[in-house]
Amino acid sequence: MFRANYKNFKITANYTGAKAAKWSKDNYNHHNITVINTDNGKRTRFDFWASIAHPVLESEYDVINAFYCFVSDAVSGLETFEEFCADFGYDNDSITALKTWRACKRSYNKLTRIYNGDLYVLINELSEEYA
Repeated sequence: MFRANYKNFKITANYTGAKAAKWSKDNYNHHNITVINTDNGKRTRFDFWASIAHPVLESEYDVINAFYCFVSDAVSGLETFEEFCADFGYDNDSITALKTWRACKRSYNKLTRIYNGDLYVLINELSEEYA
C-alpha cells in the first residue's frame, strides 16, 4: 500500500494483482485506489492498472499520476459521445467506443461526488505537475 496527498485529496493505492484488465488479459497489475477529500470527508474508489514494465505503484508520483488518469477520464466524460469519438479517433458506431465513453462518465460521476470545483482547473494543475 502506498499513500500520497495532493492538495486536499488523500490518495491510497492498494496493489491487489488479482484482477485482469479488460483490454489486456496479461495485465494483472490491478490496484484499488481510494481518494478522500479532506475538506468534506467524502471518498470514492476506482480501479487502476499499472503497466507491465512497472507493475506496482510505489511512489507519491505514481499514486498521484493514477489520480491524474482518473481525473482525465472524468473530464472526458463531460463530452458528448460524438465529441468523445472525434477527440479520441473512435468510430461513433463502435461498441468499444460507447463502453469506454460510459466508463469515463462513471469516472465523472465518482469524482463529482467528492469534488465540486472546476474539473478543468484540477486537470490542468495535475498535468503541469504530474503528467
